[in-house]
Amino acid sequence: MTINWYGQSLFEIITVPEKNGPVKIIIDPFGESTGLKIPKLEADILIISHQHEDHNNKKAVSGNFCLIECPGEYEIKNVFIQGIQSFHDDAEGKERGENTIFTVESEGLRLCHLGDLGQKELTDEQLEKIGEIDVLMIPVGGNHKEHGTISEKEAHK
Repeated sequence: MTINWYGQSLFEIITVPEKNGPVKIIIDPFGESTGLKIPKLEADILIISHQHEDHNNKKAVSGNFCLIECPGEYEIKNVFIQGIQSFHDDAEGKERGENTIFTVESEGLRLCHLGDLGQKELTDEQLEKIGEIDVLMIPVGGNHKEHGTISEKEAHK
């Protein structure tokens, strides 16, 4: 498995589940408003944590991909993906809306991408659904009210 980070919350995961060949997963491609240059991306699976411009640039991704952008359980090309409902703020979504946490299981590893989590803490139910993970992709930026991203202290907790 290869995991590439391209800035913001954009990750590319290339996994080879069993003998079916590689599966390319793209998570949260950012838009031009970030000021970052988006690389050329191709996907079999595109995951979007929430509908803000800095996380949902579907047009930047080529390929005949399966789009996942809401909570639920999915199995695509022997990759198991679970979306877990969460909030982009600490006011139950009243300020910045909802966010979806995603777990990805492949090659005996369990990854978790928290999207643009804004809650100060995960709930017991969310923690139970996330379970034990091997790789955590977590947003850290602080400035909670302006950008809706948790601080390093909140991330550590």
